[in-house]
Amino acid sequence: MTNSPNYTCYVGARGWEHEDWAGNFYPDDLPADWRLTYYNNFFTCCYLGYSAWAQQPEATLVQWLDDTLPRFRFVLETPASLSEADRVRLAILAPRTGLADTAAALQASCMWLPAVPDWRALSTQIQQRVQTPGTPCYLISQTQAVADLQQAVTLLEILGY
Repeated sequence: MTNSPNYTCYVGARGWEHEDWAGNFYPDDLPADWRLTYYNNFFTCCYLGYSAWAQQPEATLVQWLDDTLPRFRFVLETPASLSEADRVRLAILAPRTGLADTAAALQASCMWLPAVPDWRALSTQIQQRVQTPGTPCYLISQTQAVADLQQAVTLLEILGY
């Protein structure tokens, strides 16, 4: 099965800064400020809650873009109303964002990887999602289980996404 040219599936975690990943996923000698760059070589998105991105200096957001490949997406939780500072930050990240401004939008674009994935069921769910061309699908882990994230990447490769 080949995905529609207007449809893309992404895999990632809620954030990339996880202490238990040091020495497990991240090499022991990897500087902390290189973690996003390393992460984006294995995964194609990262979900960030509002507080994780809205409090960052603009220079940090620009650095995030510089540290990631063009295919990488930041899936951002956004509140119903945005401050002017929020709008500026969103404009900086706009080339690489998937926005989740409402619960409905979040549900429509994000699939949360279960703590114990049923890979067959997940495969079916992903294939059902691709019935809507032009809408990206973000497969996000909330448990940050690296092995499950890696298996999700493999599943998408097998499915042709």
